[in-house]
Amino acid sequence: MKIQLQILTFMTVLFGFSIFAHADDFFDAYQKEYAFLEAERKALNARLDEIEKEAASKEAAAQREIQSLQAQLLSIHNRADAVEMDLDETERDNSDMAERQDMFMETMSRARETIEQYGYEISAPSDNIEVQATQTVNLFHLVDIAYDKGASVEIQEGDFFLTNGKKVEGKILTIGNVAAYGVSGDGGGALAPAGGGRFKVWDNSTQAIAASMIEGVFPKTLPIFLYESMEKPVEHKDEKTWKEIIDSGGIIAWIIVWLGGITVLMILARLIILVVAGTRTEKLIGTVSSLARSGKMTEALAKCKKAKGAAAHVLKVTLENLHREREKLDDIISEAILNKAPLVDRFNTSILVAASVAPLLGLLGTVTGMISTFDIITEHGTGDPKMLSGGISEALVTTELGLIVAIPSLLFGTLLSGRASAIMDAMERAALQVINIDDIKNKARDNTTELDSGDGDNSKPSEDERNTKTDSQSDIAAEAPVSTTPAEATV
Repeated sequence: MKIQLQILTFMTVLFGFSIFAHADDFFDAYQKEYAFLEAERKALNARLDEIEKEAASKEAAAQREIQSLQAQLLSIHNRADAVEMDLDETERDNSDMAERQDMFMETMSRARETIEQYGYEISAPSDNIEVQATQTVNLFHLVDIAYDKGASVEIQEGDFFLTNGKKVEGKILTIGNVAAYGVSGDGGGALAPAGGGRFKVWDNSTQAIAASMIEGVFPKTLPIFLYESMEKPVEHKDEKTWKEIIDSGGIIAWIIVWLGGITVLMILARLIILVVAGTRTEKLIGTVSSLARSGKMTEALAKCKKAKGAAAHVLKVTLENLHREREKLDDIISEAILNKAPLVDRFNTSILVAASVAPLLGLLGTVTGMISTFDIITEHGTGDPKMLSGGISEALVTTELGLIVAIPSLLFGTLLSGRASAIMDAMERAALQVINIDDIKNKARDNTTELDSGDGDNSKPSEDERNTKTDSQSDIAAEAPVSTTPAEATV
């Protein structure tokens, strides 16, 4: 190992001496190589500058070309927009021309039908513009003639139908093309279109007026039937009866009518009940109070027994039980009032429920009617309005009937509820008034007894004086004995 280390050291020293001996050669070689590389670097930089200049030139040329293309594209877009606007305007012009053409054809067709009613003929509308111009001139000429004829009154021979359907010959007076009168040996009067250019008598009561007009005598007031065209017949329109109106609403309409009838009966019954219950209530309360203040309890009780009504019953029960303690008396009066409450409130809830249910039934009929209408539209379309009238009638009639039932029911129900509350308040007020009068009289007697007991000679009241306190109560108890329980006392 040492030998190898020594050999390596020796070789290193020799290599060092050889390098030191050839150092100048190495330095020259290095300088040459550096000069070569520097020259290459400068050549590459010059080439890079040329490439960059060339690239910048090409980029600038490309940018100019792009800008030129963009300008051309924008110009093309502008021309395209202008062409599109011209095309739209042309289409609108064509559409307007087509609409005007259609309008002209429709106007000519209607004018032709109108002119033909006056006995003139006009050829069918042509597609040729020149022919159309000629037809328009002729049309205006015929319109002037027809206008003059429409403003005239003419009498001519003709046939028409009587109200019984009989066809008769007679004279027909036409007022322009809007009204006519007919006279014949069998009858006459104001005429109405029967269809197909024929007439029929509309009203027999105008026969005398028609005859006088034929003779040239025109009345100041003229009964007249105006019509638009003689091609379509005019029929008498009879007013619908209530049954027909209800039938058009379907089964729900009849349910609403039945509910309304029952509600009317309940309102009448409730009105009678309240009238009976509140009969002369204020007058009775005043009379009983006056008798009670005078100490005439027996007469007051007899008055209550003879009277009718809820207040009379409560006053009778109160007078019969004045000798009881205040708490028991209050219970007896409350029970008497509660016994009359169901009678006073009878049918109140049912009337208000009917007032709430009726519009809901009307709404149900509206929904079913609209469903029926849409089913018909789905199956047959909307070409015939008469086919849709059934569902629409059901929808509207049920709503109308529901409101007709609900509004009066709610109104009378609320008013009668207020009247019932007033009767209940009157019963309580009457009972309380009698009790207060009795308490005041008892306190007055007690004070009088105490004053009498304070005197020397009269310190001991007699037996009659001690019994004076309960004279009226004893009379009432003897008149109408009652049991010890509140319920039995009320009975």
